[in-house]
Amino acid sequence: MKHLILVLIVISQNLFTFAQNLSLPPCSNFDLSAWKLQTLDAGSNFAEIQAVNLTNSYSSSFFYTNTTDGSMVFRVPSNGQSTSGSSYPRVELRQMTSGANWKLNDATEHYLTAQCKVISVAQAKPQTIIGQIHGSETNSELLKLRCTGYQDGQCKIEARYELNDATQSEYGVTLASGLSLGDLITYTISMKNGTINCTVNGVSASQTYTTSYFGTTDEYYFKAGNYLQYNNQTVPDPTVIYGQNQFYKLSLIKQTTETPTVQVVTQFNIYPNPSSDKLNVEYEFSKTSKVNLYLYDISGRKVDNLIFNETQFADNYKRTFELSKLRNGFYFVCLNTDKFSKTIKVLINK
Repeated sequence: MKHLILVLIVISQNLFTFAQNLSLPPCSNFDLSAWKLQTLDAGSNFAEIQAVNLTNSYSSSFFYTNTTDGSMVFRVPSNGQSTSGSSYPRVELRQMTSGANWKLNDATEHYLTAQCKVISVAQAKPQTIIGQIHGSETNSELLKLRCTGYQDGQCKIEARYELNDATQSEYGVTLASGLSLGDLITYTISMKNGTINCTVNGVSASQTYTTSYFGTTDEYYFKAGNYLQYNNQTVPDPTVIYGQNQFYKLSLIKQTTETPTVQVVTQFNIYPNPSSDKLNVEYEFSKTSKVNLYLYDISGRKVDNLIFNETQFADNYKRTFELSKLRNGFYFVCLNTDKFSKTIKVLINK
């Protein structure tokens, strides 16, 4: 007898949205028009991908879309070539426009927000940089947001502020601790009039810089991704280690707490459980909006004959998926409106 088992994995709006297509490159799910990518080529040599190519469906084995959760993956091998003036390899976005290259005393607030997970690091030196404020001059990183650790419950996130421009000495403020690899990290970085504010999972620290110590010629910009703090020369073992960070949100726009004009879903249910050959999806809105409901297989491929798009509907709506032609396996039912996204994972087992 055909039946369907529901495994409820409710994924919050802020984690990722299935407006993202799991089978498309990162540029289809994230606005990368203000960035270039510092990465590696097929021979693990340093390479740069400019915005014009980055936004034209670029992906590689080091930079791609995770087909399970839609995240943007930054994967770094420890034998990758480092950039000039650095010791470690990176796959990292570098801000190029949207206010990039500002002066130390710029009165405009420059803002970066992100959500990410550190998935793997090198145990010999378990550190990765997930975000930076970098300068155009040599060794001018005013802020490095660094994750350290690999053991469950023993990882931490530090804001590493540059202390002295001449010696490049720095100090760290721990903003999150007790973490494990794979935990969600939400961070914001802002800079205005020489003051850098950094917040990680709700805990903040700040540092103010003045031109008397840091001069007036440098220009600053954001970086985000995976700057792995390990290479094959760090320890005698030549084994290639892969560090991996995954981003679920990345924005250069300051977030506000304004109430959205389109209100969110108040109910989203899938039933019955078990089911013979049909899956009912029922939802309720407090306000009309454009709605998309999709079904994806586990590889991220959209099941085309089960897509619909309603621009007008009643406050309560019901849709039925016919399952008889589907193979056994996991699927994702994805509901998207202009301001809301919610996903439920299902397992079809005939």
